[in-house]
Amino acid sequence: MGGEKTLNETLLRIVAERLGSLSIVDTVRVFPYEKPDAVVAEFVADYYPEDVRRVELECRVYTNGDFSITYREVRSSTDWMARWDRHANPHNNRDHYHEPPRARTDDAVDASYPDDVLEVVSVVLSDVDDRLGDVWDDTPAE
Repeated sequence: MGGEKTLNETLLRIVAERLGSLSIVDTVRVFPYEKPDAVVAEFVADYYPEDVRRVELECRVYTNGDFSITYREVRSSTDWMARWDRHANPHNNRDHYHEPPRARTDDAVDASYPDDVLEVVSVVLSDVDDRLGDVWDDTPAE
């Protein structure tokens, strides 16, 4: 749906600065070789249980207001993912959320996000904070 989208590099750099200022974020890569259309933030491993090997937040933002933000926990068993999207598509409203743990197209539900992508990032970070609490609540005590 739709042809070419233009990456909003300026806004993505602002998102990268915002993510880089957070204590939970270890590194932020802006347009890395393997994902040249994204900002990828890797979280500090110590915030998560041992079963979680890596946690990253991947952000793509376009000049037409579309975006895709994916949160991924790489685990020793099955990965856990959620995705916040704004784009035209045949499966849901333009604003939609791909529910965990797989964040597949079939897992999408309609959503409503703020117009400002930086506000959307705040919503996502709040959801990530809630998820962090759930991860520890679900981790057996040693």
